[in-house]
Amino acid sequence: KQWYQRRVAITAGDILDKRPRANETIENVVIVDNIPVTDSSKLVKLTNVLLKIFSKCGKVDSHHIPLDENNKTKGFMFIVYKNGQEATNAISSCNGYKLDKNHCFAVNRLSDFEHCMSIPEKWEEPKPEPYKPQVNLKSWLCDPECFDQFAIVHGKNRNTAVHACGPNQSFPVQQREFWTESHVKFSPKGSYLATCHKQGIALWGGPDFSKVGRFNHHNVTYFQFSPCERYFVTYSKTSLSPEDPQNLIIWETRSCLNKRAFSLPVLNYWPYFKWSHDGQYFATITGDNLSIYSTPSMKLLDNKKISVQNIRDFSWCPCENWIAYWQSENKDIPARVTIMSVPHCEPLSAKNLFNVSNIEIFWQNSGNYLAVKVDRTIKNKKESENVFEIFRLREKDIPVENFEIKSKVMSLSWDPKGPRFAVIQGEQGRTDVSFFKIGEKILPIGKTLTNKKCNCIKWSPLGQYCVLAGLNNISFDGVLEFWDIGGDAPTLMNEASHFMVTNIAWDPTGRYVCSSNTYGGHSVENGYNMWNFQGSKVFEASLEGFIQFQWRPRPPTLLREKDIKDVKKNMKSYTRDFEIKDKLSQSKASKELIEKRRAVYDEFMTYRRKKEKSTDCDSALIPLL
Repeated sequence: KQWYQRRVAITAGDILDKRPRANETIENVVIVDNIPVTDSSKLVKLTNVLLKIFSKCGKVDSHHIPLDENNKTKGFMFIVYKNGQEATNAISSCNGYKLDKNHCFAVNRLSDFEHCMSIPEKWEEPKPEPYKPQVNLKSWLCDPECFDQFAIVHGKNRNTAVHACGPNQSFPVQQREFWTESHVKFSPKGSYLATCHKQGIALWGGPDFSKVGRFNHHNVTYFQFSPCERYFVTYSKTSLSPEDPQNLIIWETRSCLNKRAFSLPVLNYWPYFKWSHDGQYFATITGDNLSIYSTPSMKLLDNKKISVQNIRDFSWCPCENWIAYWQSENKDIPARVTIMSVPHCEPLSAKNLFNVSNIEIFWQNSGNYLAVKVDRTIKNKKESENVFEIFRLREKDIPVENFEIKSKVMSLSWDPKGPRFAVIQGEQGRTDVSFFKIGEKILPIGKTLTNKKCNCIKWSPLGQYCVLAGLNNISFDGVLEFWDIGGDAPTLMNEASHFMVTNIAWDPTGRYVCSSNTYGGHSVENGYNMWNFQGSKVFEASLEGFIQFQWRPRPPTLLREKDIKDVKKNMKSYTRDFEIKDKLSQSKASKELIEKRRAVYDEFMTYRRKKEKSTDCDSALIPLL
């Protein structure tokens, strides 16, 4: 009797557990149309494929694929999610999803069908919704002073501020405590500011930096924008859930929708994906394969990986959809550098190399040249030699020129605007710097600069000017040298110092360069110094617990090359106006007083132009009288 009572209680419990819960409503059910029509023998395989797609949007409680009298699928299925939000995610992410060239999903909520059945016969004109203006993400470009902006993070409370850089000081545009929990990042065109939090990433924009987006991804370790700002990538060392082990997500920036997710092991490097200059493609190395994905489908190019044996690294061209990659030696097969066009994946040029220990790839910003630094092992010797292979991409048949540097090369950097590059050679503590120009041949620019305390060269975004600096090295004494490489020989404009400097960053216009000393293992003299391009100090700021400095990028100019030349040609005509504005900013008058004076001046000039017009009209009438 006791056994029977216990059995009845268990059975009743099972029945009660299966009763409909409050959140199991018709809002949780979606209907997927345009699935493949197949017989029952392939039903299990089809179901697994479909569930793999739709389980990315949420937990699937149950599903059903109806069959007709011939045991074939009817071309649609029902999916029941745990809650209505997951059903909404499925509609947003999978509606329009292309399974193949013949099947494009149409995903709708089951309640929508009931709504369609209850449509009244008499049509009523819908009421127009009030217009909600969007945040102007380019508002900062309308600044009449054309000040560039930068973001800083400092202090225990992660005090974050955005400043405008003036000719003598910076002005706070927006500042908040606890705005981020680690660091911040501007998007490549300056439209967004991303802040990192435990719950995910927040996007800010507009004149007041209001929140414009949010990516729900817990414990994000790394994140990045695509160059076009259309996509955003987040990575966490922990997966979303045991049911969903995916920890790298590619989002659509404007809608904050999950476009594609990947399950990856713990990464100790970043970025995992490298994007093409226009954001149309992104790629990574997986074993002996180069995996290139296209947007917006987020699928492999031609639905397959490109097999490249012993591939070690690759790099996208900054202005063309070209990829340069290199393969290491394997027994009797030499190392090889290949330049390939995308999406056709046709090789543009290739070069075999021998006795190679390592290769580094350096693209010039305009894509005219590619420098390949080859570390070559000398047989029967412990030393290695450095050889450079220069590919001339814009010339017929892409000729390759090589030249050798006897001493060890620490780094190479291109002039962003011209056919020049710089090389740092030697050992730590004693380095030489050489500049070269590419013409019919590769020729040095002046003499080699010897015994320089530097391990880094930072070029101005406009080219010609550069800064030699010794970063993260106390033996260099924080020496900064400002050079002009526009002539027949390098010209030293100024020499300065910033103790324990850790980073050098040029503003997007090339007017200012910032040297910063961040809190990274030491707390000595943290802060930043601002310099003009000639090396004169503009101002400095000391900040306790200084963590980060980043300039706000600018989008590409809309001016044509001809317009830019005209501006440079007539620069003297603008000089007087600029000098007046600089004197006003240098005066002791407050910002409010300056704005008041400017308003009075503008009012007077408007009145004057009006009177001049009326005077011209009166003088024209005198002969008639």
